[in-house]
Amino acid sequence: MIDKPNPIKLIIADDHEILANGMASILAKQADFEMLGTAQNGREVLDMMAINPADVIVMDLNMPELDGIETTQILKKKYPKVKVLILSMFDREGYIQSALDIGVDGYVLKNIGEQEIISAIHRILEGKTYFSQDVMEKVAIKMRHEPEPGIKLSATERKMLKYLSEGDTSGEISEKMNLATNSVMSYRKLLLQKFEAKNVSHMIKMAYEKGYLGKP
Repeated sequence: MIDKPNPIKLIIADDHEILANGMASILAKQADFEMLGTAQNGREVLDMMAINPADVIVMDLNMPELDGIETTQILKKKYPKVKVLILSMFDREGYIQSALDIGVDGYVLKNIGEQEIISAIHRILEGKTYFSQDVMEKVAIKMRHEPEPGIKLSATERKMLKYLSEGDTSGEISEKMNLATNSVMSYRKLLLQKFEAKNVSHMIKMAYEKGYLGKP
């Protein structure tokens, strides 16, 4: 008998109870999802995580007591493996940038369809990031400026930087670029040195700020 894979445990956090319950009802219909419950603020999310940790938290930004930004910061420290998908009505650059800065795994707007949020959850569980089209457009507009002088990148390094920003693993980059995995790791290390970055997330953030990513 073949064992079934463990279900994906979810928590929905939104201070609008009707919306939270509606989203929970939709996602609970998926055979591979297990709904742990809903929360109306960040404090309730943390209490629920202490009892039964979720794999993914779908969370609004604007909540009482602890908002989505503060809650994500705490979650990422206490539960490094948890994935956070922001589901918000706010599409302004400031909100999006704040979420990116604290390491959310995805950001989608509340006008997306049912299938897209399901796809977003699966994608971030693969270690990648997911941003809805409207959010990507906002990020692209903000980042449309020339790179600052000082960091010289080859065409190969630029391509690898792009794949890293999309959340691809070394194995996936190896296949896409037809390079040995060891070569990918060497390029990755070199990029970190060039940007003087602490880790890949830090490097990607710097690359956006300096204009190496997000150009049209």
